[in-house]
Amino acid sequence: MLSPFDTGSLGAHKFVIAVCTARRPEMLRRCLESLVRLSLPVGAHLQIVVIENSHEPTAANIVAEVRRQADIAIHYRTESRPCIPVARNAALDLSNALGADWIGLIDDDEFADPDWLVKLHGACIAFAADVANGPVDQICEGTPPEWWEPRSYQDRPTGKQLRGAPTNNILMRASLVRKDGLALRFDERLVSGSEDVEFFRHAVAKGARIVWVADAWLHEVLPASRLTPKKLLGRAYMVATSQTRVSQIRRGRFAGVLVLLPKILRRLIVGSIALAACAVVWLVRPAAGKFLFYSGAFRIVKAAGNILGSFGYSGDYYKSIEGR
Repeated sequence: MLSPFDTGSLGAHKFVIAVCTARRPEMLRRCLESLVRLSLPVGAHLQIVVIENSHEPTAANIVAEVRRQADIAIHYRTESRPCIPVARNAALDLSNALGADWIGLIDDDEFADPDWLVKLHGACIAFAADVANGPVDQICEGTPPEWWEPRSYQDRPTGKQLRGAPTNNILMRASLVRKDGLALRFDERLVSGSEDVEFFRHAVAKGARIVWVADAWLHEVLPASRLTPKKLLGRAYMVATSQTRVSQIRRGRFAGVLVLLPKILRRLIVGSIALAACAVVWLVRPAAGKFLFYSGAFRIVKAAGNILGSFGYSGDYYKSIEGR
């Protein structure tokens, strides 16, 4: 059975994989080199789109080098407006212009297993899905803090239907974003994140089906600079500001904040208790005390992000580029 959003037949196999990047040429090279080595579904034709979110084409030479060595068309554009959802919309526009039937999304700091695309596409066909989402293995450069925990997927089985997804490991039917389909766009008001969550929330609300693919792995390289306490706290703050902004867009400026008040108060109370208790615990069990300290600090920072986000503050997490 085909998805109601599939406007073609199973014989339509024009795949475009889109990568948004910003001044990380070596990471982009590793990403592109993994993509040109991908195994393809039977009858598939693959093209790659690179959107550099920068005034200057810092990755142009890298793209040209990989293009010369590959038997796959790689299209490169710059998007000067410094905003992730703007860059992602530019990637969708170019993918549509190339006549894509399927659009894959991958981050520039990731690289793919050779069978990644085949597994995502196979799951879409097997489960009559419009979107397939897979796991991301986080590879740390350097030693992360002992209290840091990598992503956990809790043994989700392939085929499990999801209510949303991020953009870091995606294959979707292009009909979701075509003007003659659902015409979905990334919300360019969400400059500090959550635009991907909202994109796929709207997709599900319009009837799209998202499934999990447990063995369609991507690998993300985390520079040591992204694993410092300051950077991790900064990311938590940024995520909280974006959550508030999403709530305001959905419900209005004041109602959007009011609905978050219980969560804000809970974070402030529990975080304060954790910070007060950590000093005593630290004396007896330093590792446990440190974990308790950061547990409390993250809650306080998230509460601050929720509050300040209601006034338009989003922090500067994305203003610095981590990685090469």
